[in-house]
Amino acid sequence: MTTALITGATSGIGLEFAHQLGARGHHLVVVSPEADRLDQVCAELASSYGVETEALLADLSVREDVARVAERARTVDVVVNNAGFGLRKWFLDNERADEEALLDVLCRAVLVVSHAAGRAMR
Repeated sequence: MTTALITGATSGIGLEFAHQLGARGHHLVVVSPEADRLDQVCAELASSYGVETEALLADLSVREDVARVAERARTVDVVVNNAGFGLRKWFLDNERADEEALLDVLCRAVLVVSHAAGRAMR
């Protein structure tokens, strides 16, 4: 059976990807920084679709967490890079650290995880 890794899988579009892939029989690696939602979503998916689920707690703005997700991505068949967030203020009104975290999640994490998975899939 194939395994899919989905970032941002505890809400919104990421959760829908998890449901769709689970319904098709894929085992799931659910990645999120929300520990309480992560366990709940994994249990729901396993119960609904009879697939194996793995909770991977990770904040994709933290390099060590991205490295763990990338390492796990080397062993899956499908990767859905869905994690993201937005900032509600104008660029210059945000703290630079918040903008850097946004860049890390939306760009760096996608690059690192995709590179690791892509090399393994090649």
